[in-house]
Amino acid sequence: MYKALAIIMALLLFAIQDVFAEEGELLTRADGSEITFYLDQKGSSHLLVLMQGSDCNSVAHSKVINDRFAIVIGDADVLTVEKYGLTRSVSWNGSGDSPDCPASYFEHDSPQQRTDDYLQVMSWLDNQFHYDRITLLGGSEGALVAVMVASRSDSVSAVVSLNGGGRFFVDDVLHSMALELPPVALEEAKQGFLALAASVEAVENMDLVMSGHGFRWWKSMLAADQTELLMSVRAPLLIIQSSLDKSVSPKLAYDQAQTLKKKKNNVDFRVYTELDHKFHDASGKDHSNLVISSIKDWLGRQRRTSEAL
Repeated sequence: MYKALAIIMALLLFAIQDVFAEEGELLTRADGSEITFYLDQKGSSHLLVLMQGSDCNSVAHSKVINDRFAIVIGDADVLTVEKYGLTRSVSWNGSGDSPDCPASYFEHDSPQQRTDDYLQVMSWLDNQFHYDRITLLGGSEGALVAVMVASRSDSVSAVVSLNGGGRFFVDDVLHSMALELPPVALEEAKQGFLALAASVEAVENMDLVMSGHGFRWWKSMLAADQTELLMSVRAPLLIIQSSLDKSVSPKLAYDQAQTLKKKKNNVDFRVYTELDHKFHDASGKDHSNLVISSIKDWLGRQRRTSEAL
């Protein structure tokens, strides 16, 4: 009888552990709210940190991140971190923001907040597992966050930036507007956006939710100087940009890369022609496998170089 009870209790314990693994781990921010993060632990000395783009969706449901880009380092532990207010319970929307996007997300989410969260989680994990290497990989807004994290951490071994655009977010927005709007409407829309950007930059707070983001997000994005951040990163950098990207400016990304390469020797820049922001071609076919293969090769070389030193 007692043996049977012991077996039942052991099974319950495993079930509880599985539930926690599914729901994620928690850390507390300085404001008392909780950071939810997920660690696919393989007992590795290498941590791969993946950073999603700007949508309001739980990273736990992203197959692109968890099934595809998570394999760029086969033996690494893989870390993902939810944005402010998001958990696995937030339903997934593959074509836009989740209909369950909470008010706390609009109030608090920003690249700066995400950077603070990643640094807190990475520090806690490094204290637990003492990683030899930490690699950051982010796309779109996640590319900016990866660079922001790397600019503040001496523990980062390599950074991969995917379609992160040029120096200033405002210029990437204007690039996108020019492609999406007819000429007759473009100038008025441009002036309206520039006026709004100036208003956001001039104040510490305002009641604003626009394009799925709140004031803190806009404030943080408009304030970021990506070139300056990239200049401060000491780890090897791989910057990848698609030539048909409509969300950010491929030309400004190219110009930025050339500026960096003139002043730094840790930057590799690669352009994928005929692909868009999501690495799809004009017919909609996904070519991210080519990008992933290239990242694998680059990271492998960085690892071998590091081990040879």
